Amino acid sequence: MASLIPLGGVKFSEELALATLSADTSLMGVEVGMLQALAGHRVNLFYLSVSRSTGRTRVCLCVAEDQIGLVESLAAAAAGRPWTCRSVNSVGLLTFFPHERRLEALTKSLQVFAESRLPVFGVSSTLSALTFVTAFEELERASERLQEVFGLPENHAPFKPEFRVKPVTR
Repeated sequence: MASLIPLGGVKFSEELALATLSADTSLMGVEVGMLQALAGHRVNLFYLSVSRSTGRTRVCLCVAEDQIGLVESLAAAAAGRPWTCRSVNSVGLLTFFPHERRLEALTKSLQVFAESRLPVFGVSSTLSALTFVTAFEELERASERLQEVFGLPENHAPFKPEFRVKPVTR
């Protein structure tokens, strides 16, 4: 059996909602107005990715479930921008910290998700972390499957949120 890729830890998010916003333009910065509108309404973004292809911009973001309606209405009301919004309720973020062999960790984790038929709504990476957006009810199973190819520190269990901080409006 191949050696396990060492991980520094695994973290789960709380239950979230995913919004995928699309616009028929690839102009740089087209998403800034939408992001400013979300910030103006104090919407916390737990996940954000922006991608562009010829003639298209796509913004994927995760927010608290009780804020998805606000995101949908802001997308519908975006002045002068042709945003469309698709949303998925009950998603979660699974973040793990490979620290080394990141490219191998990404390819192995995508293979695990595919072989396990686990949904992947989004993926992001930083220098120290890989984050997958998947179905909330599948977080535990995804973690168990990933532990077949990744080694966690001794006595480590995935970190789970115990409380939620909500912004105060005045």
